[in-house]
Amino acid sequence: MDILRNLFGSVTSGIVRLAVTAGVLALVYLFLVKPVLETTNNAIEKSGIGEISKSFEDVSVQVQRQIKRSLKTTQRRGGNPQRLIHCVERADGNARRIKRCTAKY
Repeated sequence: MDILRNLFGSVTSGIVRLAVTAGVLALVYLFLVKPVLETTNNAIEKSGIGEISKSFEDVSVQVQRQIKRSLKTTQRRGGNPQRLIHCVERADGNARRIKRCTAKY
């Protein structure tokens, strides 16, 4: 009889530990991971990277390639692509100023 009690006690103890672990992981996801993911998605949407395409239409293909290459390089180096975007927007379609922006950032 004691053997059965010890066996069922161990099984029950294991199930309780598993349930507690699953609950803690679920809470960590709800309170830490999910808000961080939502914040990241919002930051990407608000970054304005999609708006730079409006300026692309007014400049040559060579300048467009250079801007895209600079944007990728800036992101890879951990720089701030927002500064490049802001500089290109201020250039207002002027190819020389846009080239200067891509060289600078």
